[in-house]
Amino acid sequence: MFSNIDAGYDRTIMYSPDGRIIQAEYAREAVRRGSTVVAIKCKEGIIILAENRTFSKLIEPNEKIIQIDENIYVSFSGLLADSKVLVKEAQVYSQINRITYGEECDVESLAWHISKINQKITQYGGRPFGVTLIIAGINDTEPALNVVEPSGAKYSAKAIAIGQNDTEIMNYLEKEYKEQLNLNEALSLAKEAVDKINGKNNDYEVLIMNKNKMEIKKFTIKN
Repeated sequence: MFSNIDAGYDRTIMYSPDGRIIQAEYAREAVRRGSTVVAIKCKEGIIILAENRTFSKLIEPNEKIIQIDENIYVSFSGLLADSKVLVKEAQVYSQINRITYGEECDVESLAWHISKINQKITQYGGRPFGVTLIIAGINDTEPALNVVEPSGAKYSAKAIAIGQNDTEIMNYLEKEYKEQLNLNEALSLAKEAVDKINGKNNDYEVLIMNKNKMEIKKFTIKN
């Protein structure tokens, strides 16, 4: 993955001779080793499907889809401890926004806030957060789906896969995704993509946000 030219440049936040920040690439690799999460936005709302991966039957799986505000949920892949820090920051920011402005936070503002935190680490030094966040919500009856990477990169998406085998799952989604999908079809597509690439090894945590009914459902699918 890395050549001899990178030696020494992976121990600090600085550019390598070929213009890369190696620590940020290590952080992205930590995300790729995490459990898979797929999110799809459609005309009716948003679905999130997250693998519940555990290494022992004696250990309860960690919650992978977490509420931030009444209209916003977050899912993640990567280092669990890092995710806890950013999720808590998102919850605090959202509540400050509600107290200050008397209204719920919007997805775009929250995503920019988290991206600035991540970017500061790459600018001023320190270990980047080894986690990618998917931020999903309903803004003024319209679904919004944003992704924030360890480097601070932030972007909107119609469909996104993070974690294990993310590239292969994204390729599958690009072939099968259609703008006119409804929520049930979006959930079926997400599960089909993960099952085909990863195999039916784990249970799934699922979130469905219906913009028409202003209804949010969260449940588990057992494999």
